[in-house]
Amino acid sequence: MSALDRTPSNTNFLQPTKFILAFNRLPTVQYFCQSVNLPGATLGFTELSTPLLEVPIAGTKLSYNEFDVTFIVDENLQSWNELYKWMLAIGSPKGTEDRTRLNALQNQYTNTKSYYSDATLTILTNLNNPNVKVNFQRMFPISISDIKFNTESSAEEILTSTASFRYEFFDITTA
Repeated sequence: MSALDRTPSNTNFLQPTKFILAFNRLPTVQYFCQSVNLPGATLGFTELSTPLLEVPIAGTKLSYNEFDVTFIVDENLQSWNELYKWMLAIGSPKGTEDRTRLNALQNQYTNTKSYYSDATLTILTNLNNPNVKVNFQRMFPISISDIKFNTESSAEEILTSTASFRYEFFDITTA
């Protein structure tokens, strides 16, 4: 194979501002989204012990990193509260009645009665055309960051929050 055969057909670089997050269960978070990450993955392995050395053997268990979303917090706290209510519906801190009520409130954005939601991260070309879709399956929130109020900050400072999610798996397709 020559060096000319190894030249990719598209030599444009991926740009960090070219993405759209679609999250049916969190419409306000989707609107105010500032940043997301494409999570990494780790494939486990084991080592076969021999008298001379440890021989690594590929494993069969794939572990995904967390999916993080940073978003602007609107003045009504709606973006932050969408996530908090979803977490309350899953965790039901006050009992099953609370869980049922909160879950019904959150399920207004989806057709399923589930604690999970799918999400799609669409990565755009340098001309803002959809290029690649990353589809996350059975996602749920595991944490939401604090909102820090500070009288020493300027009024122009925008408050943000970060939420972390776990999911079953993701697949990557062309748009």
